[in-house]
Amino acid sequence: MSIEQQLNLKFPIYWNDSAVEEKYLIYLIYKIIVNRPINIVELGSGISSLVIIKTLEKLGYSYNFFSVDSDALFLEETKKMLISEGVYDEKKVKLIFSPITDITIDGNIYKWYRWSDFNFNFERIDLLFVDGPQGSLCKNARYPAMHILGKYLKKGSMVLLHDAKREDETEIVESWERENLIVSRVYKIETERGGAELHFDKPRQNHEKATVFLDEDNQYKSEKHNKAKN
Repeated sequence: MSIEQQLNLKFPIYWNDSAVEEKYLIYLIYKIIVNRPINIVELGSGISSLVIIKTLEKLGYSYNFFSVDSDALFLEETKKMLISEGVYDEKKVKLIFSPITDITIDGNIYKWYRWSDFNFNFERIDLLFVDGPQGSLCKNARYPAMHILGKYLKKGSMVLLHDAKREDETEIVESWERENLIVSRVYKIETERGGAELHFDKPRQNHEKATVFLDEDNQYKSEKHNKAKN
């Protein structure tokens, strides 16, 4: 069954090279169903915005969804897509334009969103989906996410990173693990472009790693690698 059928979409999804691949979105749907996040922040809008919101609407509980993008025209296209599917509710859905600026962290300059745009009406992000900004902007362009949003990432938070097969994203995940002691579980998501899943729990003693993959029946399986003491 396609995502369009699962979510009862009115219109077909236009799959292109820049969109999140379908297998990753299937996993994203699964994680929302299992974890029931209330406060969701997305970096990089698009098809994933629609999939997240449609899943939340089908589950039928209250939520707060914030999607941040540096491309105002693309953000407007996302808004029109949500309106066409009948899921754009300004009380629950916030689409935020945030231009790219220079951010300095530990002496390194990154091109990231304007940090002053990140003000939320809640204390914890339950799900942070990182699919922006574009990796071509600079080395490890998505690295600042945890520094800027760190105060919202607490026990129970989950981060999903897209494009984790790229060298930069691999380095970013390693840095996030090393620098955030309450990241206790890290999973590698096996899709075409790859992903990473990080869980924030109590300060770790044993660090669990695993690979998650989609089998022939579109069911996700997990294979543990090791438990490395920090």
